[in-house]
Amino acid sequence: MSGFLGAAAVSILLLSACGSDDNELSVQLAEWSVTVDGSADSGDVSITADNVGAEAHELVIVKGLSISELEGFLDETGFVVEDDLPEGAFIGEIEEFAAGTSDDGTFNLPAGDYVFFCNIVEEEDDGSYESHFLEGMTTTVSIG
Repeated sequence: MSGFLGAAAVSILLLSACGSDDNELSVQLAEWSVTVDGSADSGDVSITADNVGAEAHELVIVKGLSISELEGFLDETGFVVEDDLPEGAFIGEIEEFAAGTSDDGTFNLPAGDYVFFCNIVEEEDDGSYESHFLEGMTTTVSIG
């Protein structure tokens, strides 16, 4: 019986140790904001993105550029041309997902500053464009 209790105690300790290594961020996307809850250390970071808005959104992660520097990579519609970014700046993205849903991804984020943003551009009925980036769906995040 004591062998069983000892094994159970070791299992509980192992399970609690696994839970303490979480490196997670929670991100809320809405018209026209990106809000990050929590902080993360460098390394693999699990990101859960919740679309609390009324439109589809995505989450793009870029390292080493400020929001104003990213404006230099906009095309005529207000889309940040990810392929034109400096080598290593584009980290990854959680692809477009519907309002009222969540999506997640894990990204290797070395220590430094990042911009999280939505890069969706919609063409309006009058032929103009609505850039989620230009509408303010950007935030900066520091990873320690």
